[in-house]
Amino acid sequence: MIKTERIRTAWAFAGYLLVAIVACVALGWLAARIAANQLLDQAQQQLARVETGQPLWRWQLRKPHDLIAGRAFGNATVALDGGALRITGEDGSPFELGLPIAWSLDLRHWPILQLELQSSAAGTLGVVWQGSQTPACLALAARALTPDTRSLRVDLRSLDWKSADHSNCATPGIAQMLRLRIQLPSHASLRIASAELLTTEPMPHLQDVSIDLPEKVELSEQTVDRAQHWPMPLFRLPDDASTETMLSLRDQLRARWPAALIVPADAAPQATPTVSAHTAVTWIACAIYLVALAWLVWRPVKGRWRPWIEITGCLLGPLWLVMGLNWGLRPTPLGLAAFGGGLAYALAIERRHLQRLWRWPAAGRDWLWPLTMLLVTTLLILFYGHALRPLPLGHVIAYFAWAWLQQWLMLIVLLRRFEQILLRPGWAIVPVALVFALLHTPNGMLMQLCFVSELWWAWCFLRSRSVLPIALAHATCALLVESGLTGGLVRSLEVSARFFL
Repeated sequence: MIKTERIRTAWAFAGYLLVAIVACVALGWLAARIAANQLLDQAQQQLARVETGQPLWRWQLRKPHDLIAGRAFGNATVALDGGALRITGEDGSPFELGLPIAWSLDLRHWPILQLELQSSAAGTLGVVWQGSQTPACLALAARALTPDTRSLRVDLRSLDWKSADHSNCATPGIAQMLRLRIQLPSHASLRIASAELLTTEPMPHLQDVSIDLPEKVELSEQTVDRAQHWPMPLFRLPDDASTETMLSLRDQLRARWPAALIVPADAAPQATPTVSAHTAVTWIACAIYLVALAWLVWRPVKGRWRPWIEITGCLLGPLWLVMGLNWGLRPTPLGLAAFGGGLAYALAIERRHLQRLWRWPAAGRDWLWPLTMLLVTTLLILFYGHALRPLPLGHVIAYFAWAWLQQWLMLIVLLRRFEQILLRPGWAIVPVALVFALLHTPNGMLMQLCFVSELWWAWCFLRSRSVLPIALAHATCALLVESGLTGGLVRSLEVSARFFL
């Protein structure tokens, strides 16, 4: 009898191992396809803007957070002013406005700075730029400001650039910083609505400036020399590259060619901008989703379809937000409504069993089994990581609460319903682990680590039916990864569209 039980255990372990391998391969493939499509969409939108004469870099200045640090550098205050920003100098000293840069700017090929602004008094406009390997260069008096001025067009190539020690600076090239330096009389103000960079050069045909990259992350000197003077080269990434490899190459390319078109292997970008869903239509769909969830709380469905419907209700909003790449730099009201609606529905259908959230495990060993993943995390940091970086205490405390909420959703809300659906309830840990991984789309390596971790933690939960030790293990492992593994094996802990920033 004991021998038969051991054989069954061995076969079950082999089955879980095979499923884990297949799932990790599939998750890596899915992440790579999403990343490839995202890069192609970005290239096509970029190409469409250039071919229709639109600015490649444009800053709409409507709120303080549209500026670096959300403020002016100097003695000046920033306020909203009818779809623009009004900056008021306090003592007549110069102040600077930093323009956010996603990666870098090509001021060599896009040297025309176009500004929509108006000052309340006479003053001067200066410009500051800096590259990654160069000191900051300043043009103190690029243009004069008058109350009659509505827009300015500045050719950065024609300015007299000086460094901090008043020595000459090179002509603007690749920049990682761009600031506007304003000097106005005391209590005078500047209203600024937008800034953009334009080019005066004709764009070459893509077939004349295209390069197929070899299957390695480092750029060769031959590639660099060949594309050195192209304003918008087309780079095709290696075939079958992982998400991390594609984004690593993208970052290297953008550092040298900020306007480069970067696409998957064998792709041919077309100047057709992606048509996004209309906001009103998306809000209507979200409202229908929220109303349907409220109805299901009031009138729950009976019968064998109930677990399917409840799983769908809990996950539809969060998966739309993450897998649909709808979570960008800042959360939107629509995204928060969809994500919060799914979580609120989960709380509503589990409201009579919320005490399971803090159920204490029956045995001490139930704390130790989930913490086994700490050993795996430590080994990954030792072999692929770097020295641990300190994390803010507030972030650590908040993440423990966030991990607790995630594991409650996975193990208490979803796992029980998957157990009701599957013929073999023990296999319910597999779809739970898959859902957990998909909620970290398209971060390929993180998705794979999350799947393996959650598969183990869900198995541990079946032994103890307590979420507390698993939430503790989850939070500790994630914080260690953030502190010692991000930037290497794991690119970042970001998900959805934030992963591509």
